[in-house]
Amino acid sequence: MNKTINIFKNKSRYSKNIYNKTKAILKDFGYEVSLNYNPNACLNLVIGGDGTFLNAVKLSKFSSIPFIGINTGHLGFYQEVSPDNIEDFVKKFSEGQYFIENLPILESNVGKNQINAVNEVVVKSNRNQIVRLRLFIDGNFIENFSGDGLIISTPHGSTAYNLSSNGAILHQSLEGFQLTPIAPVFSSLNRSLKAPIILPKNAEIEINVSKRDNYHTVFLFDGNEYRSNNFKITTKIANKELKKLILNKNHYWSNIKNKLL
Repeated sequence: MNKTINIFKNKSRYSKNIYNKTKAILKDFGYEVSLNYNPNACLNLVIGGDGTFLNAVKLSKFSSIPFIGINTGHLGFYQEVSPDNIEDFVKKFSEGQYFIENLPILESNVGKNQINAVNEVVVKSNRNQIVRLRLFIDGNFIENFSGDGLIISTPHGSTAYNLSSNGAILHQSLEGFQLTPIAPVFSSLNRSLKAPIILPKNAEIEINVSKRDNYHTVFLFDGNEYRSNNFKITTKIANKELKKLILNKNHYWSNIKNKLL
């Protein structure tokens, strides 16, 4: 096995201290550390919070090398390892005491551009105005939408923006994805999607933005704004997956209990 480990970290002083500690421990176990992405490494290790984790996935261009994180942030839903348990983590990794969970990734097309997302894709206004959208699933017209916007989320992204918009929590091992309305508006003039929809992994969502709203409507991919002159977006589950190294099978439910409920 290649003994190189890629490390991604944020710029906080605390993360820098944890990086130095981690680097020393890895060296004791015979590993080499690379701060530049090495495509032949055996592991992607992220030091920071969930934002750092998502950024690491993006910087590595959705690497097929497994990811695991040391939490030096706040919520740290993706970050399984605490700063106090780094040596125990390295020991378990060296002994093969872990398993790999494959997490689905969203693939969207806007015009000729293809963009991937780990957590969610959001269609909304950047001016706090109502957006009017037309929703299609697998080519079938489903409903018009009026409101703040729509969220398309993966199971592991269901605990982020989706949850705050009254979407359901989906276990990260599920292969489907979710469509959730944000503050739908009902009136004699507006119809709207009322409730979240859970979709199978082979479904495809198409959202068309009305001409009257296209000047203030934006697409967000894991929180990063994307502007386009094309006002149609199609989203589905990508053929590739994100590999997440798991040490404790109960980590997901511990996160749900301790950090979200």
